[in-house]
Amino acid sequence: MSRLRVGLLSNPTAALGSAHRVGRQIGDLLRLAGISVVDLSGPSAHVARARAVEVRDTLTALVVVGGDGTVALGAEIVAGSPVRLGIVPAGTGNDMARALGLPLNDPEESTRILLHALSRPVVAIDAIEIISRGEQSLPHRSIALGNVNLGFDALVNARANGSKRGSRTRYAAAVVRELASFAPLPYWIEADGGERIDLDASLLTLCNSGYFGGGMRIGPDSRLDDGSLELISVEGLGRADLVRFFPRVYRGTHTSLPVFHSRPVREVTVGLRHGRDLRAYSDGEARSLLPITARVLPGAVRLLADLPEAVTV
Repeated sequence: MSRLRVGLLSNPTAALGSAHRVGRQIGDLLRLAGISVVDLSGPSAHVARARAVEVRDTLTALVVVGGDGTVALGAEIVAGSPVRLGIVPAGTGNDMARALGLPLNDPEESTRILLHALSRPVVAIDAIEIISRGEQSLPHRSIALGNVNLGFDALVNARANGSKRGSRTRYAAAVVRELASFAPLPYWIEADGGERIDLDASLLTLCNSGYFGGGMRIGPDSRLDDGSLELISVEGLGRADLVRFFPRVYRGTHTSLPVFHSRPVREVTVGLRHGRDLRAYSDGEARSLLPITARVLPGAVRLLADLPEAVTV
């Protein structure tokens, strides 16, 4: 009997409940392979997190089954620990799975990858730490793996989360609806200890994986293992221009446009100079209101996957 002990955390609501069914399949397949599996799923993220934290030090790996929000929850639980994170995509967006080249809608192949990785050297990827900086809010820390959305993309994410459409249709419909009242936002930004700069931008995203919105490749050159993040801004676009811009993001061909700007950063603080309150989103989930500080955590998450191009430790 294997001494490997794997925690299994399924999101009961992801993909209209189908993630819970996939989770049961994964658990059965792992047990058939001789792995000791403990089900940590709960009725809420809060309950699941508490269960996982309680037994984390006894686990070889934590396998999460769900969408990007569930992946972020798993990353938050294991970050900085020797416990490896396994990902079985079973949500609507599955952008982290796309960035990692993991199979979608294939529990058998997902299990094969998990089992193979358990016998392979550890692969480490970066994470993003997000800290609230608002004077009216209590300090709050969260962890993301993919991106932090800070502009029009955050507003669209908020609207899309309330929709019952499919992932790409839902995001596209939210883009159209949000455009009706959108104008560029007035930011202030402090990056890597530099001076504060003012920036009016339509889109502002901090990328680790470069994917969001169910397959949009906002940062196609972003890497999960390079120890830095990519601060992407889109400036000087009106509403009509944004309509034409987003289809190019799905293809990753927008980076040649003069309105697209990208710079590597390790830590950045972002706020609004005036106007509306804006809530940051990351990995499809609502985070703190701006201002926030986000910084890279190099190699913070040990991944349960066989990725030849990733950094091994």
